[in-house]
Amino acid sequence: MLVLAVECAQLPFSKLVSIYMDKLLFSIIADGGSDILERQISSINRFSPGSFICIHNAKDTAFSGREVLDRIAASNVFLNPDSYVIRPQEGVLHAHISNFQHAIAQSLDFDKIVLFSQQELLTKSGLGEHTKRFTIGAQTELYENIDTANNWAGFRPEVLNFPGIKRALSLLGLPLFAAGQAEGQFFSRDVFAHLERVFVDSFPMEPCGFPTEQIVPSTLAMRYGFAGTNISLPITFSAGNSQLEISEDVIRQLKKGDGALHARARPGALRPAHVGACVLKDVYAVSLPADRYETWSKVMAQLENT
Repeated sequence: MLVLAVECAQLPFSKLVSIYMDKLLFSIIADGGSDILERQISSINRFSPGSFICIHNAKDTAFSGREVLDRIAASNVFLNPDSYVIRPQEGVLHAHISNFQHAIAQSLDFDKIVLFSQQELLTKSGLGEHTKRFTIGAQTELYENIDTANNWAGFRPEVLNFPGIKRALSLLGLPLFAAGQAEGQFFSRDVFAHLERVFVDSFPMEPCGFPTEQIVPSTLAMRYGFAGTNISLPITFSAGNSQLEISEDVIRQLKKGDGALHARARPGALRPAHVGACVLKDVYAVSLPADRYETWSKVMAQLENT
């Protein structure tokens, strides 16, 4: 142990970071307001300093991401020059693919990519250390799982028979697709490059009529899981699939990472990824409705002052 400590002390800080934590790229789809985006960037720089942030300014949004970047003047934030149409529930993975392509073109040095919607805010530090332990963070619910198939609208034959899905499944050597929570998925750079190749070969860079971000990444993760890759859950807690209200107490528990949260599943939704199990220690972000942002700010301030 003493020898290891001496050796580590002699290493430059950048090398120590690469040994113990990942350098992260946050891919954000900006389709809300500028104040929401600024808050999200602030939360990333607060709890995951040194990360890169790539923003996809959805086509026809009411604000300019460039104006946000000019105001915050952060050297780690990049605006994707491409702007694609985003339609809820019809697929947004193409925007994340485009962000990844832009990051590669800019020669950004990152280990993992984290997929964020604009509703997500980090709650604590340590994410880079957590992702260092896993290649992928994704929920994988199989299409033929009866408990799930009876609920979620995405599990339907017309999606399975969609030409792009059939092509992607052929490339991955799988008979069925999986699905999972989109918020907070993460992938190693190499795995996401694989995802990019499969997506570009199978789908157009536009909404496809079903939530590609919930299906294609989870299906790829399932394929890697079959091959022996250890996979974590996504790092974001989302109450969208359960009948749970995000209160001050819930945010406080998420930040502390203790115990478990319990709630009924929401009809017509996927199984909640983090509800009903003691997995909160691996949750580093929360997806919030707009009327809960101030609640997040209040809890963060309270806990950091104690």
